[in-house]
Amino acid sequence: MSTRRDGLQPVSRILEAALRASGVDERLAGRAPLLHWAEIVGTEIAAHVRAVDLADGVLVLEADHGAWRQELTMLAPEIVGKFNARFGEGTVSQLQWRQGLRPTGTRTLATPRGRKREQGR
Repeated sequence: MSTRRDGLQPVSRILEAALRASGVDERLAGRAPLLHWAEIVGTEIAAHVRAVDLADGVLVLEADHGAWRQELTMLAPEIVGKFNARFGEGTVSQLQWRQGLRPTGTRTLATPRGRKREQGR
């Protein structure tokens, strides 16, 4: 695609050049496997565990419950293998957990004494 006669360029070309110049394009490309999390682990796991980052082979996950963290820790070799088979050896070398995902469908409610508590499913 060439520059138009009036000097205007498509926004996609400008954005692509800006991302490349800043190095963000490489970072985005490295995170692309995150988009396939549910396909790799299945819908049941993906409903409870979210892949939030991937850098230097470390796949960072959040779970809505400790039982899911334990389950995926046991499945780690299988998950690492699936990512590497699909995206190339070394894409994922280890799983790491990040705290902070609140269970889906919960909300914080005030108790009669003014403290907050979690209201679950």
